[in-house]
Amino acid sequence: MIKTIAAFDGRCAKVCGPARSGKTEALVQRCVTLLGANVAPESIFVEVSTAFAAQAFRRRLRAALGSAHAAADAVVVETALDACVRVLDTPEARTATGRIPRLLTPAEHNFFLEDMKTLGTPIRRLRKMLDRFYEQWSKLVPDDEWMGTEEEVTRDHGLRHLTERGAMLVQEAPRLCADYLKSDAGADARQQYAYVLCDDFQNLTYAEQTCLCLLAETQLIVAGNVNQTIAVRTDWPNPQGFADFDALRHGVEVFALTESFGNKPALCLADALTTHGSMDSSVRMEQATGTEADVVSIKWNTPEDELNGVTKYLRTLLNAEEDVRESRTCVLVPNKRWARLAERILRKRGFEVSCAGATAGIGGDPRDTARAKALVAYTKLNLLANPDDLTAWRSWCGFDHALTNSDAWNFLTEYAAQNGLGLLEALERASREETEPFLRANALTSRYLEGQDYIAQNARRKGFTLMRAIGAEELPEFEDVAAMLEGDEDAVALYRMVRQHAMDAAWPESAHTLHVCGYRSLIGADYDHIFVLGAIDGFMPRRDAFETVSTEEDRTRALDEERRLFYNAVSKAGKLLVISAFTKAPLELAERTKMQVVRVKSENGERMAIVRPSTFLSEAGDACPTTEGGQSILSRYGLN
Repeated sequence: MIKTIAAFDGRCAKVCGPARSGKTEALVQRCVTLLGANVAPESIFVEVSTAFAAQAFRRRLRAALGSAHAAADAVVVETALDACVRVLDTPEARTATGRIPRLLTPAEHNFFLEDMKTLGTPIRRLRKMLDRFYEQWSKLVPDDEWMGTEEEVTRDHGLRHLTERGAMLVQEAPRLCADYLKSDAGADARQQYAYVLCDDFQNLTYAEQTCLCLLAETQLIVAGNVNQTIAVRTDWPNPQGFADFDALRHGVEVFALTESFGNKPALCLADALTTHGSMDSSVRMEQATGTEADVVSIKWNTPEDELNGVTKYLRTLLNAEEDVRESRTCVLVPNKRWARLAERILRKRGFEVSCAGATAGIGGDPRDTARAKALVAYTKLNLLANPDDLTAWRSWCGFDHALTNSDAWNFLTEYAAQNGLGLLEALERASREETEPFLRANALTSRYLEGQDYIAQNARRKGFTLMRAIGAEELPEFEDVAAMLEGDEDAVALYRMVRQHAMDAAWPESAHTLHVCGYRSLIGADYDHIFVLGAIDGFMPRRDAFETVSTEEDRTRALDEERRLFYNAVSKAGKLLVISAFTKAPLELAERTKMQVVRVKSENGERMAIVRPSTFLSEAGDACPTTEGGQSILSRYGLN
């Protein structure tokens, strides 16, 4: 079947099938066929869900091309969101939309929320309204079909702030791109790729799906599995767009894959979950083909026992391999805290480790820079790379204030409008005035002058000296980027690297780096060994699936989302899947990390929370292996 898909020369095709059935491989082989027919590699666009998935796809494409692997780097492999930004970031699109596609990072989005609060709308209502905006935009519903007066005022207020600082919301970009591509102004941007191949099409919003369809000239192939629907960079995936792809279009060739390849016990475990909740039980494998593989379920007493025991087991396993490639092993963690704990002990075991798949991103509380060192360092670097970036100045002027100076910034925008000035010009003029030209101007101008002094003193720094200057040298958020530095990168080059890592991280290009990652990072990936840590209720599925204060609908939705994550993750192990859980934890730790506590007991004068293995293990029934005690596993390998 994969050979048939690779040779498909029709206009549209849909490739569907269960986990590990070869959907991505079919797209890889289609690329190989096209490149073998001398199709220009830059005319082929491959959509993936994340930068991790892009790396995995390119690796597979290079391997499939063999000696002709250089062509793999010229094929465009990126996310739908990146494709939308690329379309919007042309002079023609900027003119047509009146916007600059400079996307806000999550931390910058928080400043935007603070500025939205100046409307006086209660915060819960404001957040609910913005979520409504994002949902409708992702579905391409015209504003005039659902907005009332209050929504229009809120939209216009937000649009003013974004336009003035030359920024765009992540949730806006696909809608603006779709509207532009459908317009007369965007005619030349349509069908700019001869071949568009989409992996995990079900993860895209309707707006993103529309954009990709508009970008295809000769052929469009979409691949996916509704049971693997996972929200990645936007919160409104559209699995129905994949399910109905052939019903809504004429002449779509449907290829249904039914045989799965890889770790048969792991695939059977994943398959067993499809009979629960909102999963589509019809998307199941008819047979599984793979090499010798195994699934192991281990129970430990405490989190400390788990971390110590699993990492000993992992060290022993990899020591036994002749041509060990640590990058083919993934330690799957439930949250950032567990990622850092695992990273620390793995390093003690002698591993080179990257936590890019679990801790990437730059955040912190801007109201207290002592708790936002990474965000301050990122903002300093942004200012050095682009001293005219108003989004960076907005962040810089908001640090160490309870309301991030949102009121003062609002007064600045009014002052700038009254005087026909840009915001940076207004800041500059206000900083030279002897008296405050608008209310609370000094709160901004003092920060502005401090920032200008900083830029003047550090503008020429490069590489590691630049990392020290921004205060990032010892920060874990910059660790992966620091490992990639050659030492001569100026602020522009370093900022580009840091921003990419913060927005959509990628793994270090090293075969000997062990990957510690979260569940969403496994989309489009595959590993030889996967070690699942903390497979307990509250971690997987998250506690929202059990909260009694939530509605039944909310709990069901959370459980369904987590089940799809778990289904996708356990299917990715090619050789060995280890599912690890513990039975108890200190109550304070359990509450802080949101474990689902079954009961509390006193043990040696300490209050201990009793927890239970993940609900999904019981859902898998006979497909889940018998659980073995951790000490028994260690004893077998002489590790006690």
